[in-house]
Amino acid sequence: MSIDTLIFDFDGVVIDTETPDFETWREVFQAHGADLDLAWWSQFIGGSSINASAGIFGELEKIAGRPVDREQIRETRRRRYLEMVAANPMLPGVMDYISQAKRLGLKLGIASSSNRAWVEGNLTDRGVIGHFDSISVSEDVSKVKPDPELYLLAASRLGTRPESAVAIEDSFNGVTAAKTAGMLCVAVPNPVTQALAFDHADLRLNALSDMTLTSLITAVSE
Repeated sequence: MSIDTLIFDFDGVVIDTETPDFETWREVFQAHGADLDLAWWSQFIGGSSINASAGIFGELEKIAGRPVDREQIRETRRRRYLEMVAANPMLPGVMDYISQAKRLGLKLGIASSSNRAWVEGNLTDRGVIGHFDSISVSEDVSKVKPDPELYLLAASRLGTRPESAVAIEDSFNGVTAAKTAGMLCVAVPNPVTQALAFDHADLRLNALSDMTLTSLITAVSE
């Protein structure tokens, strides 16, 4: 099997945005005398932010037993979340994988359920947006992960077949999307997703820095 493409998820893979997301929502729940269960929260990771927002407020009001000021919470939590994400560096191994992919002549893409402003803004802030040949985001598709549409679009834009691409993911929804699209997929969980089941991934790593890209491609291609 010949691998010619590497496609990264963004949130939780390039930058750990997932931990700040959970932690800031947990702070909101605690302020209302409630507890945010990580197992319940995990259903939204890697999927639609609209569904997550509706679900999280519904859960908060159910547990708290009263309506909450959604707009005020949304604004305050978002500000705290953005501060935390801005302080986070790229995750271990990501820059090395980008450099190694370039040396190997691989095409590089992003397939993210987040919106374009979020993904491209963070990549630009960290000076790496120019390394990617294509960036596919929520506005580009009718269904986000776990639907395979994002990965199929990314492969089409990069001029490759799904079976010639390796996807890097951190969530159950993301791995499901990549595998359903026909790609090889490596799971690299972050602190929020490490307890999830990744049996459907072709390989699981604690961090990309644990294995070179060449070794990873060999491992998943066997």
